Amino acid sequence: MSTSASDTRPLLSPRTQFWPADGVIAEHVLMYVVRDTRRCHLSERDSLNRFPANPFCCLTWMLEGQARLIEQGGQERAQLLPRILLTGCQSLHGVSQNLGDRHSFMAVFFPDAFHSLFGLDLSQIQDNFVDAEQMFSGEAKQFVLDVSTADSNEERCRLVQAYVGAHGQILALSPWSRLRRMGQNLSLQLAAMLLGVGDRQVQRRARREAGLSLLVLSRLWRAKRSHAQIHEKLVQGKPPDWAAHASEHGYADQSHLVRDCKQITGRTPQQLLGDAQRNESDWMYRLW
Repeated sequence: MSTSASDTRPLLSPRTQFWPADGVIAEHVLMYVVRDTRRCHLSERDSLNRFPANPFCCLTWMLEGQARLIEQGGQERAQLLPRILLTGCQSLHGVSQNLGDRHSFMAVFFPDAFHSLFGLDLSQIQDNFVDAEQMFSGEAKQFVLDVSTADSNEERCRLVQAYVGAHGQILALSPWSRLRRMGQNLSLQLAAMLLGVGDRQVQRRARREAGLSLLVLSRLWRAKRSHAQIHEKLVQGKPPDWAAHASEHGYADQSHLVRDCKQITGRTPQQLLGDAQRNESDWMYRLW
């Protein structure tokens, strides 16, 4: 419901709720996210949503409102995003803008799990923002429609969990899930050994089944681990030592860390830290 000129209720602050998947579902789904800006009357700047390059596939249901993609990898875009949005793995950082109030529910999937669940060639949706209703058919299409009409976030989560539970058994055999659980930099040699194929076939399968090339996947997983540790240190009240942090996370030096961060987010680590603490538009970076 929109706020009329005569509405005397106090304005609200933007609300972001997230919770990790648990149990066996956590092998497939990283987390669920709810974003709600209804009755917040955000400025144009605060209505932006900045997001990093990332190795995940996301389904986003716009329960109320609309959004458009306005920037990707530093280049202007002008794409009105669909009501049920499928986002492939992103090698580029980007910016979208809410068109009025927004209420959305998001399920963030590990890419190899998403491939196993829905059978999509992930190379076709890399760096793309597509209509899930057009990409899916049959049971998968009915699933995304059921989530869009569910009465509560709890029911939406239950529907995701039920779908994963009914279709996720094959993931246990996926070599990509084994590589992901190892928590280390991906190597062509290790991937080839686990997949049982040659080097060139590994690269083709990586894009199709894991969403990106091995090099980009490795860089983004390292950045995710790096980001998580910085967040942990900030919670403990410890300011980051960027040189030491770079050494601990496999970067050649601090300059390497800075270059990597700028490619993934468009900003240096220190700029990103300051922006995420100040700017409403960086709410997603606070989640990651």
